[in-house]
Amino acid sequence: MEREKLKTFIDRYEEIYFFATRKISSLISETVLDDLTSEQYVVLRSLKRYGPCKPSELADICQVNRSAITGKIDRLVAKGYVLRTRQEMDRRTIYLETTKKGDEVYQKGEQRIQQFVESYLEELTEQELEQFLSIYEKITMIIQKKHGGVEDK
Repeated sequence: MEREKLKTFIDRYEEIYFFATRKISSLISETVLDDLTSEQYVVLRSLKRYGPCKPSELADICQVNRSAITGKIDRLVAKGYVLRTRQEMDRRTIYLETTKKGDEVYQKGEQRIQQFVESYLEELTEQELEQFLSIYEKITMIIQKKHGGVEDK
């Protein structure tokens, strides 16, 4: 593909991607997540989906550095959504897990996000949705191939 045309595609992609990402993140935080930021919700959601794990494992799953995950975990613990527990055999090892309150917030968030996203996706035909998702999956595979990605547990 010629360089100028590729640049035009990249500019269009960036404009669409950054607008959609900021807008959706903002709308979800304002209307769906109550007292959580979208970043905190991602951490809670990852912990719920992957089960009890060490903070370093959670940082890898969420694709953030270890120092950044500590602050997010601290805020979730303070809200009563996450519990830190120490292993009996090695007291230095900490595991994180969601609390009952965290599970309830997660379930409520999932339902609200489902409704929120559904309201936009309903505007697309089934064929458009399939094309959209296929392209996103292909881009994800290319990125993972070139840069690596988080492995499913």
